[in-house]
Amino acid sequence: MPERGNHKTANPPHRNDLDSPETVNLTDPRTLVCKFGGTSLADASRIARAAGIVARMAGPPEAGRVPVVVVSAMAGVTRELLALLSEGGAAPPALPRTLLARHREAARALGAEEEIEALLDALPDRFAAAPSEAALRDAVAATGEDLSALLMTAALRAEGIAAHALDARAVIRTDGAFGRAIPDDETTVALVAERMAPLIGEGTAPVLQGFIGADAHGRTTTLGRGGSDFTAAIVGAALGAREVTIFTDVDGIFSADPGEVPGARILPELGYEEAVELAWFGARVVHPAAAKHAAARKVALRIRNTFHPDGAGTLIRPDRRETPGVAALAHRTGSVLVRVRSRPLFMAHGFLGRVFGILARHGIAVDLVATSHTSTAFTLERPEGFEAARAELEAVAEVEVIEGLATVSAVGRGLLTQPGAAAELFRLLAETPVHLVSQASDTSLSFLVEEGSAGALVRRLHEGLLEHPRQEAAS
Repeated sequence: MPERGNHKTANPPHRNDLDSPETVNLTDPRTLVCKFGGTSLADASRIARAAGIVARMAGPPEAGRVPVVVVSAMAGVTRELLALLSEGGAAPPALPRTLLARHREAARALGAEEEIEALLDALPDRFAAAPSEAALRDAVAATGEDLSALLMTAALRAEGIAAHALDARAVIRTDGAFGRAIPDDETTVALVAERMAPLIGEGTAPVLQGFIGADAHGRTTTLGRGGSDFTAAIVGAALGAREVTIFTDVDGIFSADPGEVPGARILPELGYEEAVELAWFGARVVHPAAAKHAAARKVALRIRNTFHPDGAGTLIRPDRRETPGVAALAHRTGSVLVRVRSRPLFMAHGFLGRVFGILARHGIAVDLVATSHTSTAFTLERPEGFEAARAELEAVAEVEVIEGLATVSAVGRGLLTQPGAAAELFRLLAETPVHLVSQASDTSLSFLVEEGSAGALVRRLHEGLLEHPRQEAAS
């Protein structure tokens, strides 16, 4: 099949309209950026489907749209790879047979056998070169994305698109914090301009791995869970995109978990702050860092379903403005509440500084916080490792730990500044014991409740606030 897109075209002016789903077909050929998650790439047929979606988005060669595609690992692959390092941290002698068979089968179907075998042959030397256990972990974790990029490149070529697997390590520059690397935005923008833009200019579609980058020494780093969304946002912003499409296995962002709330509906639009809060508090459709980065660079993110690609999905806009009120609800189980009360001998100023200084020294991440002059209460994102910090806290304070809790969050606009915006929310909470209330912004209001009551509370709030709001509350 002849390759398509090997041509240059003048750059037409940007459109600033974000209201139509058709704006995903961006008018500047540099800026057609899309990302596919692991379930969208689970086997050869799904990769071929994703490539077909990209081809339809790009349109005919004369349209002058050259796609940039970011890929995750096949579903479940990263978890399987990291399991190889669960004991001892030594380099794995070989990849699991099931993983090898899965990728080789896909390679045969898509015509990428030579590229896949070359990568597999190079892995032992790559793993052996890792200078530390943390560096090795990232090198191993990145393998799934490395394989997916080669498979997607072959699938795009089968669609007639001139595609090139561009190693993300060549353009995504990060610090050296293995496992949770932070991108160097200025350097990355320069590398995208130097190494990616010329490919696009000549009509070649770059395909790069999500989730991974490289530090200044060229060592593989990873961006943390959900990092492929982050990669897509970084690349889209660096290329001046007005919109980046994130393809996943859901139709968009819902007003609540549709598996638990029958009346949940797709939100056609969200502001980035709402999307970040929803992602953080349990609705993990988009990575919070991706939404933050995209908003800072004035790039919209559209969430779409690979398996229903004609749906409009949810548009996350950096400039969204809407009427005050709750837009969506999220909840997250497994929350741990820590209450710290000052002992009488330590009533002097600096109590809170002492408490949070201890947490910082032990690397304890805190989620929700409520404080008074002599006490503080907070929830832990991850309770692992807290016992050592607890022992130090108990030298100066009374410490109580309560487990089996859940965080329920209402997300919207005007929840802090608009009079009465949260009144109905509190009315609906009347029958539910609440351990902690936290509100630090105009966008979210969170409650800590017993884990067993969280689901019923979310359903009650959704029905009362979003499905059948009281007339006086709506007015």
